Amino acid sequence: MNGILKRKLLYVKVRFISPLNVSSGENEWTDSDVLRDYEGNPFVAGSSLAGAMRAYIEKKKTESCLMGFSKPAGRQNISDSGKMSSLFISDLNFDGGLVYGVRDNVALSDAKTALSQSKFDMEILEAGAKGHFYLELVTREEDRATGREEEMEQELARIFQGIQAGEIRIGSKKTRGFGQFKIESIGEKNYTKDNYLEYADAYDEARWENCENVLKEWLDQSGWIPKMVQIEVPLQLKGGISIRQYAARKGEPDFTQLTDHGIPVVPGTSFAGAIRHRIKTILQELKNTGATLPKEYSEIIDIAFGYVDKKRACSSNIIINESEIKNAKQLTMMRTGVSRLESAVKDGALYKEKTYVDGKLSLKARVKKGKCPEDEKWIIGVLLLALKDLQNGFLAVGGQTAIGRGLFSADGPIRIDGKEGLEDTYIAEAIKNMRMNGGGK
Repeated sequence: MNGILKRKLLYVKVRFISPLNVSSGENEWTDSDVLRDYEGNPFVAGSSLAGAMRAYIEKKKTESCLMGFSKPAGRQNISDSGKMSSLFISDLNFDGGLVYGVRDNVALSDAKTALSQSKFDMEILEAGAKGHFYLELVTREEDRATGREEEMEQELARIFQGIQAGEIRIGSKKTRGFGQFKIESIGEKNYTKDNYLEYADAYDEARWENCENVLKEWLDQSGWIPKMVQIEVPLQLKGGISIRQYAARKGEPDFTQLTDHGIPVVPGTSFAGAIRHRIKTILQELKNTGATLPKEYSEIIDIAFGYVDKKRACSSNIIINESEIKNAKQLTMMRTGVSRLESAVKDGALYKEKTYVDGKLSLKARVKKGKCPEDEKWIIGVLLLALKDLQNGFLAVGGQTAIGRGLFSADGPIRIDGKEGLEDTYIAEAIKNMRMNGGGK
């Protein structure tokens, strides 16, 4: 027998600090509607949470961990055929007060023109959404006898630390800023043979109202090592920004700057597109000057930013957050198109636009620590070169860049894992690892 000795039940309250899209696969309102239950309330399936957690602890379905495992077909035997998950994960339900939004997406060419059949929109929950879910950790006789009980709690503690560090996200567009959340509190109750009758009401939400918050105790457990290098670039907006939101309401301007809960933002996709193109240019220029790159520049771009090629795919190793523009001034203006030939106003080209000027923001990027340290050094080195161009006003983001929109200046030093003054070391390391062709110095 391998009976149950204890059920540790955790009530986890969370707050999303970035937009969220967990798609239902339906396209009634947008190309990608938010997942809803039969009453029309949005939720995040427990399977989505479980998948993100298992991926973070880097355990395959055939490897033993607190989330269970199964042996591949043909390799099973009666004594070791697998183990069911010791961790039950409920759906994540929201607490109300949600703000829905629609995001337009389009793929652009290097010339910043839209690619054919590449536009789509998606429904999102805007940042600030609050919710809760339950985790139930089951300890059996074998777990306690083998010391596995403590190991499972350590794995769960690392998951909590990964969530707080922004390394575990859920939903789509995770590498472009979506799906980031933080744990606000954890309530904990243990059920054994001494109080098993109380378990009948364990999932009654009212029972958790005055429960002690044990989040700190879980986070203080040792053994967690960050899996990403964090880069923060403080920026000052020079002039205006134009990342258009087309779902304008009646009486509103024809085009408005993208906002989230009323605050202007620069989405991770806009930063990523501009940075990707600049890195490609930098690598091409390095190659033209005689540098021998460790890989073809197209392969370096694919490793850094991910790719999808028929049946092959790789997620982005660079994660770029959505950035709020704080203390920006709203500016509404009338604009019109002018014929270059006649120097006269084009018919039907008058429109109203709402933008924001000045303001400060912080670009936050993360680079995954992969199994190949050399790739990691290259990714960080070339990324920092592009970020320096952004910081110095040489790289514009968004639309209407030809008239000065989307330019930034430095508003403080770049910080890497919280430390200042390290970017030149990373860049020098990347340059040093290049072998120069004949005559290069």
